[in-house]
Amino acid sequence: MAATQTFSQAHLQQRNYAVGGALRALENVVFFVLIFQFSAALIALFLTDFNNPEYQSPLARALWYPGYLLILILTIRALPHVIRIAAFNPLLIICVLICGISAFWSIDQRITMRRSVALTITTLFGLVLAARYDWNGMVQRLACVFAAIAILSLIIPLALPEYGIMQQIHVGAWRGVWVEKNYMGGFMAKGVIIMLCAFAMRPDRFWLWLPFCVLCFFLVLMSTSKTALLIALIGIGGFVILRLYRRYTFMRPILVLGIIVIIGTIIGMLTFAPDFTFGLIGKERTLTGRTDIWAGLIESIKLKPWLGNGYGIYWIDPLGPSYYVRLQLQWGIPSAHNGWIETWLSTGALGVGLFATLFILTVILAFDRLRKGGTETYWVILSTIMFFGFSMSESTILQQNDLSWVMFVATSAKLFAFEKPYWRDRVRLPYFLTRRTDYTPLPI
Repeated sequence: MAATQTFSQAHLQQRNYAVGGALRALENVVFFVLIFQFSAALIALFLTDFNNPEYQSPLARALWYPGYLLILILTIRALPHVIRIAAFNPLLIICVLICGISAFWSIDQRITMRRSVALTITTLFGLVLAARYDWNGMVQRLACVFAAIAILSLIIPLALPEYGIMQQIHVGAWRGVWVEKNYMGGFMAKGVIIMLCAFAMRPDRFWLWLPFCVLCFFLVLMSTSKTALLIALIGIGGFVILRLYRRYTFMRPILVLGIIVIIGTIIGMLTFAPDFTFGLIGKERTLTGRTDIWAGLIESIKLKPWLGNGYGIYWIDPLGPSYYVRLQLQWGIPSAHNGWIETWLSTGALGVGLFATLFILTVILAFDRLRKGGTETYWVILSTIMFFGFSMSESTILQQNDLSWVMFVATSAKLFAFEKPYWRDRVRLPYFLTRRTDYTPLPI
């Protein structure tokens, strides 16, 4: 009788283990699909009418609803952890709330509310990602998705050049699985950094992540995006500097001094020889017309400087607030090409000030990992630098359905919650526990 009972218990444990493993596998698939969807890969490419760029496919919008439902299910499954990690970062929550509250003074309350809901769910996905996985689990999953996207971005231009290579504007530039070359360049530059960080956390997978890093860099070159190339090079340089800083203590003063000299030199060149400096990276002083856009938008900001026009509506109506800027520049500008200006247009100085505070604190916490962090230090520092770099040329701040915002939210949330450092082969102690009293880890 006792033997039968023991056998039943063992059988029940095996069944529970199998069911748990199946649920975890299903959850990994769901996260993969969601991260892929937020990258906007493939969907926009095949649902965009290139003869009418203003056309928005109803199917493309409808595809988000199943994704939102999956995010809500994942949130309910990990609700206590999500609430805890969100409670540590009230500034993030306030920034999102301001976008929703802006409906009260928005010129189109319906669109502002709809996009604010989408922003809330996008932010929620970042919080779920942060709550569900540790540093390594999060970065490895991002790397897997970017690896799949890189493979597709290589295959489609070769197999379907009419889709994967630009045919009208920027002829010959690869756009991969997106509608425009700069999208591919930007995502592949992020891929370079993600692959390097995944390698730093799991060097035993060098055979996987380093070749994909090379592939992502190759795709950056094929996109001909100068901004993406610059950020990819900064990411590679930053990775090497961090590796030397962590491994060789005696080199730290030299590295810090070198960074100060490089930054000072760049500032000096931009001040006294801007044309020559921009020419080095194949740009001219207006950054392909971006500075003209920013000048016109600054004049528009002056009309509603404190609260903005309302979240997500500035560019909607051709005869709305964006009319005079578009009229002045004589083309249908789709966005501000600058996350900070875009945020100012939407939520005014209030929103910009709150997010700037959040970002500065995130950067401080990221660099504090140099003292107490593990191998996640590579990710938190390089990803925040990457986010800032792209925010200067893209609208990545507080953007709904945007993977860059998801990654920033997840990273910031973990930093504010003082997530345990990640060491591959050492006990993971609480962040505030002094390492030297328990063990002396070797820099990695």
